[in-house]
Amino acid sequence: MVHRDRKLARIVASFALMGLAACGGEKADEVIASPAGNDAECVSIAEGLYVFENGKFTAAAAPAPQVVERVTRASTGWVGEIERALAAAGYPWMGIVARENVATLTGLAPDPDAKRRAVEIGTSALESDPIGSAEITLIVDGIGVESGERGVGESLAALAQGGISEATCQQALNQTMEGQKVYFPTNRSDISPVSAGLLDAVAGISMLCDAYAIEIGSHTDSRGSDEYNLVLSQKRADAIRQYLLEKGVAIDQLTAIGFGESMPLDKADTPESRERNVRTEFRISRRPE
Repeated sequence: MVHRDRKLARIVASFALMGLAACGGEKADEVIASPAGNDAECVSIAEGLYVFENGKFTAAAAPAPQVVERVTRASTGWVGEIERALAAAGYPWMGIVARENVATLTGLAPDPDAKRRAVEIGTSALESDPIGSAEITLIVDGIGVESGERGVGESLAALAQGGISEATCQQALNQTMEGQKVYFPTNRSDISPVSAGLLDAVAGISMLCDAYAIEIGSHTDSRGSDEYNLVLSQKRADAIRQYLLEKGVAIDQLTAIGFGESMPLDKADTPESRERNVRTEFRISRRPE
């Protein structure tokens, strides 16, 4: 009990003297110890923490300040310089994720027009930067719109900021293609311009995942003959492969296969089922050793 009371007295004395100005209210530069005795004496003490023990006050070590780690870290180097310039130009919500030779524009635009302008100015900033223009060969749009579409390059940006593995590469491709489609004109194999952004994101993932092989699988619906659909799907898979090669993906990384109508997701003969069955799938696998 005596030991506990002494300990409590020390703690109370420490907190009671925090920030206290003794005597006339002035704060002294140093501590003057109070001598033991019956007569009360006014002393001047410096602001701080003190412990009262053995009849005198002694300074106590201040607790170490708590360090709070920031969850979000700003980009550094040449990427950070571009981001600061973009913020000064009126795009504080816009960011850049760069890894190897792939850069993804990120952020959430207030409206489609702001997104369009941001993609243009971000692309121009990267292409005109001395380091960016030398290192980056592919720029992908990953900017989303508030209450609207997500950025098609979101999963690419996440992949670039994390670990590269067979699983994370497949996940990035799956997420990129979720709810998306590579469009072709009816009965043709030339890629529609509206699919360029989507395939740019696929190209970026492929380039970061260059340790793995990627199969491009093209599928049609059941309209037309089996032979015709098989040929059409192969031409479409070849067209996608060629697009990715032109963006910088390694030639020995890609395989194009046309499956025709042989692997339907929905066997019903309705417009909705046919829409589901016409699709492109990308599959990651280990390269042959």
